[in-house]
Amino acid sequence: HRGKSAQRRHRHSVGAKGGVKDALQWYGVSSISELPSRGARSPKLKSTELPVAHDWRNVDGIRYATGSKTQQVPHICGACWAFAATGSLSDRVRIAAKGTPIEVDLSPQNLLNCHTDAGTCLGGNSLAAFESVYNSTTGLTDLTCQPYEGVDYSNWGESDCADRMCLTHDLYGESYWVNGTRVFVDSYGAVDATDLEALMSEVLQNGPIACYMYAHSESFEDYTGGIITDATEYPGITHVVALVGWGTDTESGLDYWVVRNSYGTFWGEQGFYRVQRGINAFNMESGVCEYAT
Repeated sequence: HRGKSAQRRHRHSVGAKGGVKDALQWYGVSSISELPSRGARSPKLKSTELPVAHDWRNVDGIRYATGSKTQQVPHICGACWAFAATGSLSDRVRIAAKGTPIEVDLSPQNLLNCHTDAGTCLGGNSLAAFESVYNSTTGLTDLTCQPYEGVDYSNWGESDCADRMCLTHDLYGESYWVNGTRVFVDSYGAVDATDLEALMSEVLQNGPIACYMYAHSESFEDYTGGIITDATEYPGITHVVALVGWGTDTESGLDYWVVRNSYGTFWGEQGFYRVQRGINAFNMESGVCEYAT
């Protein structure tokens, strides 16, 4: 019990300092129409066109969703916005490959290093990350090029950050930069999180999206499995996660979301959680969620 209390204080320290904001707050606007976006968004489907359940971890026996990572090792860092952004975009690359064996795990550290206008270890915004990548010639690299360190770096250097994205070493221990994997953004935007059918339509047609929530409740921090049914009204948002699907529990009849967290696979259901859909649990169904392709 003492261990859980200490763990809770540890996580609170990230949220307390970190300016995690959804796109409306980050850009200081009041409507989705005022947010930056590129490319046409897929149409909202009718309720009759939406399946009862959809989970990108298993679609016809193929797992498209990447696994849960941790933002807390090797250093505690409020980079949940970067994990939600890179995780959802990695998923969408795999989905676009239509099941072709392709390993894409984009680097949250790369956002901390080369896209600092989108956030730091003290918080950030996923749409700003997508916009930054879209506007850059840098793109995003993967975890084999820039493993997660959980620290903010200065980008001072005699060369552009794009030239310092993929570090490797030879057999004698000498380090040098190479031209590694690059992934670019060609469209991005936001979805009204209060419109559940719009969220489901976007996830179904294109893949996981980054969503915002309040993460400092006991029901969330001490979660070990099952469907969270916490309808408490919590203040604001403190965390960013990736919405990967939904379903309905056959025994209880509860509708739920399937969500990937960034606390590691030891937490929850292998790093994922299920939370009741339709009750605005943890403020997840308020504000906006964000996506990129």
